[in-house]
Amino acid sequence: MILGFGPIVTPKTIVKHGVENCKKLGQNFINFVGPFPQYVTGDPDIVKDILMSKLCIHKDYLTYGGLRHALGEGLLTIQGKDWQHLRKQMDPGFKFSKVLGFLPVFNRRMSGFFEELDGCHAMKDSYRILTFCREYTIGITCETMLGLDLDKSTIDIKHYANFIASMMEYISDVTFTVYYQSKFILKLADLTIYKQHRKELQFLRSVINDAFTYHSTKSGTLPEYVNTVEHIVARHVIEAKENNKIDADLALSNTMHLFGAAFETTSSTLYFAILMLALYPEYQEKAYAEILQMFPENDSGGFEITYNHISQLTYLDMFIKETLRVFPTVPLFSRRVIGGDLRLSNGVVIPEGQEVVINTFNLHRNKDVWGPQADTFNPDNFLPTNAEKRHPYAFVPFAKGLRFCIGLRYAELTQRVAIAKIIKRYKFSTTAKIEDLELQNHISMQLGKYPPITVERRAFPK
Repeated sequence: MILGFGPIVTPKTIVKHGVENCKKLGQNFINFVGPFPQYVTGDPDIVKDILMSKLCIHKDYLTYGGLRHALGEGLLTIQGKDWQHLRKQMDPGFKFSKVLGFLPVFNRRMSGFFEELDGCHAMKDSYRILTFCREYTIGITCETMLGLDLDKSTIDIKHYANFIASMMEYISDVTFTVYYQSKFILKLADLTIYKQHRKELQFLRSVINDAFTYHSTKSGTLPEYVNTVEHIVARHVIEAKENNKIDADLALSNTMHLFGAAFETTSSTLYFAILMLALYPEYQEKAYAEILQMFPENDSGGFEITYNHISQLTYLDMFIKETLRVFPTVPLFSRRVIGGDLRLSNGVVIPEGQEVVINTFNLHRNKDVWGPQADTFNPDNFLPTNAEKRHPYAFVPFAKGLRFCIGLRYAELTQRVAIAKIIKRYKFSTTAKIEDLELQNHISMQLGKYPPITVERRAFPK
């Protein structure tokens, strides 16, 4: 809060602050951002009330204003009926059958990740692994969403990944820094300390616009663009624009939303999964044994993973879900009550206009749900016998209910392809401990310091 009534929360402290409030006040409490109250919950019953209510399909400016300011309007910020209309236009691009068609891209682009990780051994700082995850993610995002193959373009993928990461830091700053709620201060910051970030945003807009123009006009052939435009997400954006379902500005800004969300969430999850492999060698070996049984060839991760393979890698699925539980990609998200008062199942009435915040981090570590070892990493939490008796809204890494994440299947398949290949090729270790990790919220979950990790190429059995 401001004026001495409480601490000023920053991206570096927001996760810690939420945990402290939960310990003192329970899973449901009121938090203030300046003079603005937020109803915060990590209670699965209340989370279900909120996410299933038609009164809670609106996004609040307090939490999403920074994102809207940086990227414009899109699926992550647009309100009510406008969101329903936009979601309807975008859904065909993320049908499960469509996402399955991206599997060859997810498989093929791992070769670049391998080239980078092969040169790593004992790393004092594993931040570089996060950069490799970002480069992989930006490659698949460009190809599946824009039809742009960065390996054939003049864009340097390393530079591209770095500046998009920088762009996401800018969005985090303007979202979670309380004095940027002032439009005057925010505009001044854009003209000074964030001037370069605004240029980077403009560059991303130009890349997306160029892709739209190329795929719309179909004039000539450029080697950096794929020819099968019907398989990319941008096709549906272009069709909606050409059919006057959405205007040109919304087409552009919404694609930036999809682009940023795919980049940030997938790369963060891949990094945390690798870190968990290093922290827990016993779980790493279980996952490796499962993958080795399915792919016994000495191919160092060069195998092609299909959906049939993914559906049978049950321990890998448990491992990734546990990674998302302990390190939810988005530690919190919010809704605003619009259209009437919301009566919760605990008897509390939330008045119209009030912001409600789902604290995913606290929800996923709620000891009333996950037991006394909720802070401990254990893939057995997702054994069928454990999962079936748990509250269905105790685990919401991609939200749930009426406004769940459109990229859910895209993210799940990307993560499973990448991590299966990584486990087959490498063995990870570290001296770090999970309790020593300093967690921060930079739009997605990140670390204050990146612990050491040792990377070894596996010796395959003959």
